[in-house]
Order: sequence, then structure tokens, then C-alpha cells
Amino acid sequence: MNFFNYQYLNRKHLQGLNEYKYNAIDTSPLSIYIMQPFWNWGVEFFPRWFAPNLMTFLGFLLLVTNFIMFSYYDFYFTESLVLPRWIWLVAAICQFCSHQLDGMDGKQARRTKSSSALGELFDHGVDSWACFLFPVCIFSVISQGEYGFSPMAMHVLLWTIYISFIDSHWEKYNTKVLYLPWSYDISMLVMTITYLIAYFFTPTVFRFDIPLMNIPFTKFVEYAWSIFALSTSIPISIKHIRASYRNGTGYNRTFYEAIRPLISPIVLFISSTWWGLASPHMIMHKQSRIFFSAVGATFSNIACRLVIAQMTTTRSDGFNNLLYIFVPIQLMSVYGALTERMEFILLCLYNIFVILAHLHYGICVVRQICDHLNIYAFNITDRSKQPPPTEAHIKH
Repeated sequence: MNFFNYQYLNRKHLQGLNEYKYNAIDTSPLSIYIMQPFWNWGVEFFPRWFAPNLMTFLGFLLLVTNFIMFSYYDFYFTESLVLPRWIWLVAAICQFCSHQLDGMDGKQARRTKSSSALGELFDHGVDSWACFLFPVCIFSVISQGEYGFSPMAMHVLLWTIYISFIDSHWEKYNTKVLYLPWSYDISMLVMTITYLIAYFFTPTVFRFDIPLMNIPFTKFVEYAWSIFALSTSIPISIKHIRASYRNGTGYNRTFYEAIRPLISPIVLFISSTWWGLASPHMIMHKQSRIFFSAVGATFSNIACRLVIAQMTTTRSDGFNNLLYIFVPIQLMSVYGALTERMEFILLCLYNIFVILAHLHYGICVVRQICDHLNIYAFNITDRSKQPPPTEAHIKH
């Protein structure tokens, strides 16, 4: 049996794909008046044979390039003042190009008449992992210390992004509509500008106290980042969900079924934060990058499963299987059952395992959807010559 032929999707998932329709609303002024016209212009430079999913994947690889680069030169988030200047320029280019590719992939799909459920899953699945990649790279600009972020502050800031992402898909799970968050395009451009400022003026430009407030600029960013991300997501989503219940336009699930997708993210947030605070060996402070990577990959797997559930109108997972491994390690750590060396080894092993497990999940799901829809992930299929999915394509 092929290692990547494992069937993660069941019959109901595949049947739901047959009825899939993309339904999203974007009300961001930045997106509507600036980014969308720019993407409409930019996509014309791509040949029509260039697959939209390939654009998505290339954008993701640019973020991975940034992550690998900063992991090599600044593994512990302490070297921002001595990094070569070219790094900031490369990071800005990768960040900017990744954002544009992510914005143009859907337009390329409509332009080439190759839109599919796979496109949404591929786009948002990659985005769920990018929620870890792009902020953890920007942390190298700010670094740690008096005028930087503490590891716990980095953890909290990462979670404000995770919450905003999972919130939008939880909203669609209940309302049938994906309301695109305002914070996404704004944050992407702010990060590109931040890298450029670091390139032209060095990161020392961010090390100052705000007049009158008498606090470091980075402390202000901590609060502003969190408040903006959460205030532009959670309250608006609750409003939309309540309206869908009143108007009968959503699924009108029971309270438990409505909040079921939030169980795993809440457990992951509590357990990872508790581990970071209570570890007797201060594992999050000493191995921040590995800790963030492990949590980020786990979150991405949780988010991808929710994306599939809301796309296929199926019941979401309650408790993600990866948490059966993550939570016991965390509990053994905080209750002193592990030596410092053993805690570090288990964290590293879990990080490797969760990345490989998530990659296996993603590859298998993509292959299964491609087989079901008679399409290719990175090639545009002429659908006029393809038969529609039949019972034979729906595998258990």
C-alpha cells in the first residue's frame, strides 16, 4: 500500500465536496480598493497554464525560506542587531511576494476556470501553517530584551493570529459564509514595511520609548497587535452567527455542536500556555523556536480539519488526536516528571512527529480529493473532458 494513499476523508466528506460552493465576503477597504485591483492587474502576467495551487504553494515556500533563514542566523531571537542587512531585504521580498501570490491564486483559478474545493482547502490549509511562519519571522526584527518581546509575549501574539484564523472558519462552519478578516492584508503589508525599515535603518530604529506613555515601543505593539486582531474577529463573528440563527440562514446547530470546533484550539491554547508558564526548566524560554513550531504545526492540523468540515458540511472533530500526545508531555513537564534533558528531547521529538504527521495528512487529503474530483493538484485539468464524480470515486 502506498504510504500516501491513506484515506483520511470518509464518504460524507467526499459527498460534501460534490455540493461545494465557495461563499466568501470581503469588506476590507484595503482589500477592495487597493489589493484587489492590484491582484487583478498582476495575475495577467501569469500564463494560463500556471496552476493556482502552484501559486499558493510557491507563496508558502517563500515563507518557509524566511523561516529557515532566520532559524539559521537567529535561532534564539537574540541577534537582530548583528544580522547582515541583506537578510531584511530578502525577508521583505519573500514576505511581499508570498502575500501577492496568496491573493492572486483565486483570481488565477477563476481566470482559468479551474476553481475547485481543492483550491480552497489548499489555500486555507497553507494559510493555517503560515499563521505560525510569518509572525515568528518578524520576531527576529524585534528580538528579545528590554526593547523586545519576551517568549511568553511571542506565544500570546502568535495565539492572537491563531484565534483570528480559526474564528473565521468557525464562523463559516455555523453561518455558511466565510467573512474574510480585515487584519490579514493589513498585517501582511505591515510586516513587509517592517522588514524594509530594518533594512534601511537597522532594527535599532524600533528601540525607543513612546513619549508621554513612557513605555517601550514594542510593549505598545504587543497590546495594539492583540487588541486589533481580536477586536476585528471575535465580536464580528459572534454578531454574524447570532444573525444567522435569527434569520435562519445558517445551520442553526445546537450550542454544543456550534462550539465543537473550538474544543481542540482551546485545549491547545490552555495546555501550551500552561506548559510555557509552569515548566520547571523554562522550556519555552530556552527553546522558543522549537516550542512555537510544535504548537504551530498542531494548530495547523486542527485548523485544516475544520476547513474540511465547513467545506463539506460535515461534523467537525471534537478532540484532535495529536493532543493525546501533546497534553501528556505537557503534564509530565509541569508536574516535574521530566528532567530538563528529557523535556527537551520530548519537545524535539514531538515537533518532528507533528510536522511529519501534518504533512502526511495534507498530502493524503490532497491526493484523495484529486482522485475524487478527477483533477491534478499542480496542473490545470480541462474539465470539459472529465466525467463528474460518481459513486465509484467515493471511497470509505
